[in-house]
Amino acid sequence: MVHVDKVRNFSKVGDAAPVPNLIDIQLSSYERFLQMETEPDRRKPEGLEGLLREIFPIVSYDGKMSLDYLYYELGEPRYDPQECRDLRLTYGRPFRIRCRLSRKDSKDVLEESIYVGEVPIMIGGGEFIINGAERVIVSQLHRSPGVDFTVEMQESDRPLHGARIIPERGSWIEMSVTKKDSLVIRIDQSSKIPATMFLRSMDERFDTDADIIREFYPTKKLPVDKLRVQMYVVEPFVEPETGEE
Repeated sequence: MVHVDKVRNFSKVGDAAPVPNLIDIQLSSYERFLQMETEPDRRKPEGLEGLLREIFPIVSYDGKMSLDYLYYELGEPRYDPQECRDLRLTYGRPFRIRCRLSRKDSKDVLEESIYVGEVPIMIGGGEFIINGAERVIVSQLHRSPGVDFTVEMQESDRPLHGARIIPERGSWIEMSVTKKDSLVIRIDQSSKIPATMFLRSMDERFDTDADIIREFYPTKKLPVDKLRVQMYVVEPFVEPETGEE
């Protein structure tokens, strides 16, 4: 590594503004994410602490057992940065979470620290040492969470509408209308599926075609002698005497 003791500036015009700290974003964001120097009971619900609070508590399927999260702790690194460079290791700290297991049918409560893995640690210049090599995090733009609506024009100048749901975390959901006037959905660039199949997978209230029709259209019951050709039957018509549709 080259060390520069003195910087000579040969420019004729001075700097219009002082050079800012270009790695302040990486350092401050990682500090908020890890909160390593903060006491466990004073950590804010953001970063790693916020993620663990979202996951816990974990309740068993019968509701009799519950695994609660208490706090996490970071141990001391086994090797220093230079040893990690020489041995081609990752410079990190052992990551453990303190959990409490409780049961409704027992008064015994078990608390234990669970080893999860190694967390890479950022060193002074904003870089990590991963397998002996220095790596940095590059800031980049991402799509803001929300819903976008689109209109596509085909060869026949017929507009086809669509929408895109972008969550803060998770899979993107794209909806579009095809040339055959059917609504299809794609999840994370997967193959297209009908919107009715998507609704059935989301809620058991949409198990049948009749349930989906009633959700989006007003329906009413009529005697058989008042049925007309232009009407749509929500459920199959069954002959009371023979039981045939």
